[in-house]
Amino acid sequence: MESLEPIEDGGPEVSGESGDGPIELSRTQLEGLRRRDPDALAAFFDAYFERVYGYVRRLTGEEHLAEDLTQDVFLQLYRSFDSYDPERELRPWVFAVATNKVRDHWRSRAHREAQRAESVERDGAGRDVVAADGAPGSGLDRQELAEHLRAAIDTLPEGLRMTVLLRVYEALSFQAIGEILECNEATARKRYSRGIEKLRGVVGTDLVGGAGGAGGTGVGTPGSEARG
Repeated sequence: MESLEPIEDGGPEVSGESGDGPIELSRTQLEGLRRRDPDALAAFFDAYFERVYGYVRRLTGEEHLAEDLTQDVFLQLYRSFDSYDPERELRPWVFAVATNKVRDHWRSRAHREAQRAESVERDGAGRDVVAADGAPGSGLDRQELAEHLRAAIDTLPEGLRMTVLLRVYEALSFQAIGEILECNEATARKRYSRGIEKLRGVVGTDLVGGAGGAGGTGVGTPGSEARG
């Protein structure tokens, strides 16, 4: 059985990544979204803005860009609320819109040019993360360990990174992740396992857990609603 859960690290950089678990809206609030009821919209914003911003920022690595893309996400969601079905789970839809906005940005010409410029500046330099043989648990406090783990997540390829973020920070089921990333549940599980294996190769098992994602000090079990 899966045993990975939202990271508890003494406070991630973005409050939306706190790992406290998603705040769900009531049925009345969900129905109010279709009417664009001000109270329902306010509740939705409070519940999701920081979480979506944290997800987008983690994928893009840029605060201002993440702010712009997050605003675009919420504008699209606002425009689509009149067709929203309250019977439909809200979180996967929200994060699917966010994921597509990031992908659209990555496909844009401006992003490709920025990436080329950044590549020249880096001149092939790798990211500054601690390797597994660097014994990240020695002499570092929990916040420093969490920073190493977040840096390691940032090095994952796009598909693996999205899967790990949605599973660990948002506690989404593999079925929901598959819907968001446009793949089947089995593929989502495989991407997650590959992502966790790569993280263990960078930061070791102290932060990431045992084989197959079976426990660990940095990452534990998502809420029962996320079990896939």
